[in-house]
Amino acid sequence: MWELRACKRLLTLFFILLIPTCTRTQNSVQTAPPARTVIRAARMLDVGAGRVVSGAVIIVEGDRIAAVGADLPVPEGAQVLDLGDVTLLPGLVDAHTHLTYHFDEAGRFGVTNDPTPEVTLKYAAENARLTVEAGITTVRDLGSGQLVGIRLRDEINRGERVGPRMLVSGPPLTPRDVSRATFGSERRAMVREFVRARAAEGADVIKIFESVDARGEPYFNAGDIEEAVKEAARAGRRVAVHAHEAAAVRVAVRGGCASVEHGTFLDEATIKLLAARGTALVPTLYLPTHYIEHKAQFPAFSAGTWAFFERLRGGNLANAQRAKKAGVWIVAGSDAVAGLHGTNAREIEWLVKAGLTPAEALRAATSDAARLLGLEGKVGELKPGAFADVIAVAGDPLADITSVGRVNFVMKGGKVLRRD
Repeated sequence: MWELRACKRLLTLFFILLIPTCTRTQNSVQTAPPARTVIRAARMLDVGAGRVVSGAVIIVEGDRIAAVGADLPVPEGAQVLDLGDVTLLPGLVDAHTHLTYHFDEAGRFGVTNDPTPEVTLKYAAENARLTVEAGITTVRDLGSGQLVGIRLRDEINRGERVGPRMLVSGPPLTPRDVSRATFGSERRAMVREFVRARAAEGADVIKIFESVDARGEPYFNAGDIEEAVKEAARAGRRVAVHAHEAAAVRVAVRGGCASVEHGTFLDEATIKLLAARGTALVPTLYLPTHYIEHKAQFPAFSAGTWAFFERLRGGNLANAQRAKKAGVWIVAGSDAVAGLHGTNAREIEWLVKAGLTPAEALRAATSDAARLLGLEGKVGELKPGAFADVIAVAGDPLADITSVGRVNFVMKGGKVLRRD
């Protein structure tokens, strides 16, 4: 009995001591202020105004920006990151990547196939790390199979891997997918079913691969594209259309797509249509140069493919320049393939070569790209309420656009991923 009473007294004393302790802990969690980090630097870029502001201060609370300005006071208790003589920019946005594309162990592409999706995921994860460490904090990944892109996106979101914020399409709709049906209701039904399947898998965006046949006629007509756009809209998704030829671009634009990828061989009528509809053009200007400069690493490509790349490189800058002069909305997308991950910002340099000012090219890779992706107000700007995606480069990118390729600090969602 004595032992029983002693045990009861000990238990009572335990709970009396425990209750105040639990209450203090709970109250401290509830009243603790959010974690604050202050980033200071010599300059920051106001992408909306297209100007550099001196005395940059960005106050970060959690994963969001709380305040931005020149010479703001530092809140008491905040962690201060003084980056010195650099320019702060919003994390860059690449509207067209292929994170699953990689060289094999021998440094070649297209010669061997990955034995399992896990192997592809391993390479894709490395590409994602290289991409975000280069200051690309958000990407739209347009084409990956076996759900690898979706798995990578989800693992990054869970903090299991390091990489950019991803919007993923999965595999594109190709003419082969509807080859069993003629134009008409059966074909449209197949288009709708494709879009539903990608949405059910978790895709964030729908991609369509449009081209022309030997007669120069597009494989998909405007009605097919429109059907995909409507079905995608029901699921809260947008549609991007790969199209090089003017006839293919016109079909894509009339069908209501959000963006045309490449659009390399435009004529005046097609340029006017793009401008009138406000359809984004993602011209992927640097890509053919990347291929040609690394030709030995792409031995599987045919002579016809290399001739096509030469045509692209020979005319795509002038093509984009004509589109820009006509008021076409141009968005930056590198089409990052094997070997290009981590050097995505070269596309911004090529946009300047095509006639955009440095300020315009940087908007194309920040706020304009965010608007195309439906992420306006969340990424692509240094403003209160946006995700704390902040990068730093030496020098002034408005004076030297190549500085965007020399990133020395990366914060994504309030977490520092790189600080040189």
